[in-house]
Amino acid sequence: MILLLATALVLLALAVPAAATLIISGSTLTPGTLPLVPLQGQKIDVRIAIIPSGARTFAIGHRLQMETDLVDARWSAGVIVDGYPGAQQTSEGRVAFVNGFVLSYSTDRDVSIEITVSGTVPQDATPSVMLLTVRELDNEGRAVPGSVITVSEPVAVPTALPIPEKSPATMTIPEMTAASPSPTKAGGSLPIAGILATAAGGIFSGWNRRKRPSVPIL
Repeated sequence: MILLLATALVLLALAVPAAATLIISGSTLTPGTLPLVPLQGQKIDVRIAIIPSGARTFAIGHRLQMETDLVDARWSAGVIVDGYPGAQQTSEGRVAFVNGFVLSYSTDRDVSIEITVSGTVPQDATPSVMLLTVRELDNEGRAVPGSVITVSEPVAVPTALPIPEKSPATMTIPEMTAASPSPTKAGGSLPIAGILATAAGGIFSGWNRRKRPSVPIL
């Protein structure tokens, strides 16, 4: 009876694949300046070591789900086995998947996966943006507890541009000066009036002389 119970427990353990342990062993941001800038192109490279918890490095029926909040995301995932590149795949979109079959090896192998995702930082991503989330999904598509890895980075808060102060409108008023009489006009009128008066005096004087009667000399 005890032997049968022990055999059943072993078979049950083999039937239910154990979840692998995922550990980030390295990551790189490009550009690497923090905080990130909204609407800026951004790329992250992450290497995840897969630590087996069962008879295989990763359950064949499971898969990895990769997710990002970057806009227009592009993915590249490559399996590394004992330091050598293995299966490679690319995809686009906010979510991507890696089949567990390409991650499943015997436990004496050193298996990791290198994930690269690039895209654009969302305009409204404040105070941080989720660059990458990796989780293991079981045969029914449910997240395996304890298998979630998330990489988030802060995003700069946009500041409003200062509005330049407008100075009050000014009007330039030209200086008013007293008008002086034109020397040409003033100087020319006086001599003409004198000449006319002299001429008139001469005419009247001559007329009086013609009208005066002559007196005979006795």
